Amino acid sequence: MGTRLSNCTSIWGWFSNRSLKVKLILTLVPTVIIVVLITGYIHYKIGNQYTRIGLERSVRLQSMAMAHEIESCLDGYRRMLLGIAQGSLNENQLRDALERHSLAGDNPILELAYFPPDGDEFIFLVTDGGGIVRLSEVEVRNVRPSPFSYFPKIFALAPDESILLPVERVELPFAIKANKNHRLVDPLVQMATAVPDAHGGRGVLLLGFKAKLLRNILSLYNSTNSPIYAFPRSEEQRYSYMVDLDGWALFQSASVKAPNAALSTLLVRSGVEGSLGRPGLPGAFLPSKTDVTHWKMISELTEEKHNGFALDSTRGRENFSAVSFLSYAPVVFHGSPDQNTVVGGVAFVDRSQLTLVAGYRHLDMMIFVTLSTVVVLVLVVIVLSRVIARPIFGLSKAVQEIDLAHPDPIDICYPGYETSHLKEAVNSLIARLKEQHEANRQKDEEIRIASLQERVALETDLPTDGEKSGLLPEIIGAGPLIAQMKTDILKASRVDVDVLVIGETGTGKQLAAEAIHKHSTRKAKPFISINCGALDENLLLDTLFGHTKGAFTEAKTDRKGAFLEADGGTLFLDEIQATSLKGQQALLRAIAMRKIKPLGSDREMDVNVRLIAATNVDLLKQIEEKGFREDLYYRLRVLTIDVPPLRDHLESIPALTLYYLRQAEELVGKSGLGLSRGAMEKMTSYDWPGNIRELVNCITRAVIMVEGPVIQAQDIHLEDGAFPEPLPLSTLPIPLDRSATPTSEKDTSSPIPPLGPPPASQKSDEVRSVKSGPSGLGLNERQLKAHSYLIRSGSISRSEYQELIGGKLSARTAIYDLNDMVKKGLLSKVGSGPATRYELFPGHELAGGPTDEDSR
Repeated sequence: MGTRLSNCTSIWGWFSNRSLKVKLILTLVPTVIIVVLITGYIHYKIGNQYTRIGLERSVRLQSMAMAHEIESCLDGYRRMLLGIAQGSLNENQLRDALERHSLAGDNPILELAYFPPDGDEFIFLVTDGGGIVRLSEVEVRNVRPSPFSYFPKIFALAPDESILLPVERVELPFAIKANKNHRLVDPLVQMATAVPDAHGGRGVLLLGFKAKLLRNILSLYNSTNSPIYAFPRSEEQRYSYMVDLDGWALFQSASVKAPNAALSTLLVRSGVEGSLGRPGLPGAFLPSKTDVTHWKMISELTEEKHNGFALDSTRGRENFSAVSFLSYAPVVFHGSPDQNTVVGGVAFVDRSQLTLVAGYRHLDMMIFVTLSTVVVLVLVVIVLSRVIARPIFGLSKAVQEIDLAHPDPIDICYPGYETSHLKEAVNSLIARLKEQHEANRQKDEEIRIASLQERVALETDLPTDGEKSGLLPEIIGAGPLIAQMKTDILKASRVDVDVLVIGETGTGKQLAAEAIHKHSTRKAKPFISINCGALDENLLLDTLFGHTKGAFTEAKTDRKGAFLEADGGTLFLDEIQATSLKGQQALLRAIAMRKIKPLGSDREMDVNVRLIAATNVDLLKQIEEKGFREDLYYRLRVLTIDVPPLRDHLESIPALTLYYLRQAEELVGKSGLGLSRGAMEKMTSYDWPGNIRELVNCITRAVIMVEGPVIQAQDIHLEDGAFPEPLPLSTLPIPLDRSATPTSEKDTSSPIPPLGPPPASQKSDEVRSVKSGPSGLGLNERQLKAHSYLIRSGSISRSEYQELIGGKLSARTAIYDLNDMVKKGLLSKVGSGPATRYELFPGHELAGGPTDEDSR
């Protein structure tokens, strides 16, 4: 006794003399291990239980799905049988039905027979998929088993009722060239119905198909091609089989790759006592009464119940540590509209090692959790043993008050090495956290910048081939406003009335007018465009109405004028608001009477012209200020087309950008350029006061200035004001708007360019006539030719201009062309009268003017 007390005192003394760290480890670690093991075991039991529940539900779903599919198959044949019974039951009709259903492949029929009430002329058709044979009366009576044995049951059926006959092997005579005594032998599923005639008699319609079809349904659902195949399964053997209510297992599933394999019950009867083979179906298997599970299943199937449960591992096959589940569902045959008959069931056996694998995984996790817990606990004990309560609480409070978004170092003073060391560790962590925050911020900023510099796939915004052949493919744009404008243009093109086009500067009003003309009945006639704002009053009247020879000093020949040039076609008057009141009065009379009188002529001429006017101002406000005639306004405003500003359909910018980007590439000799995401965002967030004209200048400027293959956001120069900055004189510009050319030009057959200058790929005279000079303003063919001459000579006179152009160019037209180039900043006018010369403006000789080929 004394020795024991001494030993206990010695042990307790040793324990008492240990450090706090050792005491906590020796007490807490075993306790935690025991708690973890108990908790893990409980968790394993619960998890295993619910895993088994999940597997059981899965196999139940499988059996119910197969039973439903077999029911659907039987019901399809039943409806097929009743449908055939409603028709004329002669040989031709039955052959037609057999061909349609047997050769279709999905629902093949092997036999189709009709036994009339008088018992004569049996129609018994048999097919093997390649031909149809009608059996003679002698051959019918040699069919085994005889169909006549089922007639009493069939005659007892009410109208629209059918009966499903037992599955059994049927022998059918089917003579072939090689063997006149050849027979078709196969297990069949047969169903029949009674067919009453007009005399009160009852015939029999019999239909049969191979039982392999039902077996193949089981095979399909037991394969990876199953309609309910949701996830890969392990490679344990699984099978399904069909039973009847007498307990016979009729057949089991097989490989989907062998749809014509013989029916078998090999897996069903493996390791189970019972009887093999029954009359008519040699492969069927009947388990003995000792198989309680099987007969419980048959009992519940008879009561139209479905169920599933785990099998005893000692039942059949072999012993294995995995769990097996059996599920079954009844197969119901809808023989009559108000009665369903259970004709059998589908059973599914699933062997799964999921519970075993889950147990091993759970054991691994318990070991890992236990070791991790022990390690963490030991570390915690070591840390806690080195500090005292007050410094820990103070330090803990300081740590809790740290703002993680903006952490600051802890600045508290406690005595003790451990406390100071822990405080330094916390402050070091805070410093790393701040560094990490800053690194993350910089990384996010770099990612954002890199994202903005990524090339945008503009090609995906282009219209598809289907879209190009749709509504006005020549006009590029997107969104409801563009769609409405296209619809209005097409509507206006279908009627022959005057149109007023309204829109801001640079939106493409002339393109809308050209589209109306192109899609109208006048498309084969001229399209004449006049910019009223570019001509003074007299020159505008002369341009519109023409003159006769001698009407004024320089009128050496007759001039037809725009109305006569556009006879039968369309006359487009841009900037109609710039017309003087005198010009408005002349226009009003011409529009109202459709007659004009050229200057110097006493005879009025009839004109057949459709007038399209355009304006970028509010004409009603002009009317209030007495700057525009109200009667002319209502004459012009028969139909109105609103051309929306670019800021109202920013969704069009990607497609427009790609179009003008490729056009600018061709003009400056570059290729393969693209826009970054940041550049596109910058463009789509801008209001574009200069509309598409400003967009064209912006893109062209970027193409000229960019050095790399991708235009970045910094390469896109936008204006805060209403108009874009002019391009540098050393750049090669593109045209802004074709309406700036005041001379009358007839419409060509080339496509209307989309909301802007014509594409560079169009090499027509019209396209070359609008190639730009150094200032970005459009020049016609004559001015381009003169500009090429001016680059070499430096100056030109009016007479030299006429000789250079050749032909019968009038002095008035030559003066107009030269003065237009003066207005555009290309030339300077020196002298007056006959000595007047036009000199090339300094700096424009560096602009890379048009080549001789362009002039030609």
